[in-house]
Amino acid sequence: MYSLKGSIYNFKKKRSKYYADERYVTQQLLKSLPHRQYAVISDLLLPNDGQFRTSQIDHLIISIYGIFCIETKSHKGWISGSKAHRLFKQILFRNSFRLTPNPVEQNNSHIRTVRGLIGERLKAPIVNIVVFPSAERFFINGYEDVGSVNDMIESVFRYGEKVYSYEEASKMIEVICQFNIKKPIEHVKHVQRVRAVHV
Repeated sequence: MYSLKGSIYNFKKKRSKYYADERYVTQQLLKSLPHRQYAVISDLLLPNDGQFRTSQIDHLIISIYGIFCIETKSHKGWISGSKAHRLFKQILFRNSFRLTPNPVEQNNSHIRTVRGLIGERLKAPIVNIVVFPSAERFFINGYEDVGSVNDMIESVFRYGEKVYSYEEASKMIEVICQFNIKKPIEHVKHVQRVRAVHV
């Protein structure tokens, strides 16, 4: 039987404590998702035509059941989110901090990048998932697929209807990996461009 096993990519080489949550999410995805049906691609840097010229994507799942774009946030404490107000906040030790940029909207920009690269091969909307591995509680109003690592896994498994053949999924994996910018200097440039806007 044809499968996606062997098509599991992880470009992450960072060892900083800052990236511990991203590594943990990658490990849980690889542990929880059957390799025959799902390929997990982590730490992508893809070209786009937007303001920053590149999109840094934490995790991209390409499967026969669809495509999932995952944004990982390392915030602790309580997380509140309101779609009506387009606002996310971290509540920590009775203090409230606004999360900028909005992680769902940030991930939407990543999805547009992936959609542009995949093109006509795309048969279904890319699922937007935001995960906070270190958060304790969530108060989310209006947003779907935002929560803990367990919530993330449940969100992926909700999509159980086959959308792509194995050949189609493998071709999309190939396309994304071909566009991945691996050079460290490009990663530095991306971070500098983002900080210039949000800091």
